[in-house]
Amino acid sequence: MGQDPGSRIMIRPGEGAPVHGMDMAHKVDAHHLGGRLLIMEGQVAPGALVPPHTHTREDECSYVISGRVVFQVGEDIVTADAGSYVIKPRGVSHAFWNPGGEPARVMELHVPATFARYYDEVGVIFADSAMTEQERREALEAHHARYGVTFHWDRVADLVSRYGVKP
Repeated sequence: MGQDPGSRIMIRPGEGAPVHGMDMAHKVDAHHLGGRLLIMEGQVAPGALVPPHTHTREDECSYVISGRVVFQVGEDIVTADAGSYVIKPRGVSHAFWNPGGEPARVMELHVPATFARYYDEVGVIFADSAMTEQERREALEAHHARYGVTFHWDRVADLVSRYGVKP
């Protein structure tokens, strides 16, 4: 008998390759659909902010699985409850944060799958306890540049003071 066909065409709850150093998992990886789609799933801790950034190579769509997440896409700010989709086109700055007291779960869809290794590489940088903060910052900047992502650090202080989130 061959391999269970479900293992090739279905990802069950709790399955997917975990991202070391981050509460994320690969659900539909680049190899599943020839590099055209990447789906990641992760947790956004209470009060956590994913800082404003802009992608140049892929479009994104977030699906809120559970909890509530606030998104800033361009100049628009929306509160997305479970079951909501938020569209984040390439070339448009976006950020998101969890305003609640409970973790939220979010599915990130990337088209095309140019971010296939992005999260794994970021996880390694975050998990490296031997790095100084300056070394970590430099490693992250080089990493983001390789993937065509620009972070807008100058906007973080405003979001932190206005919404009480932590970067």
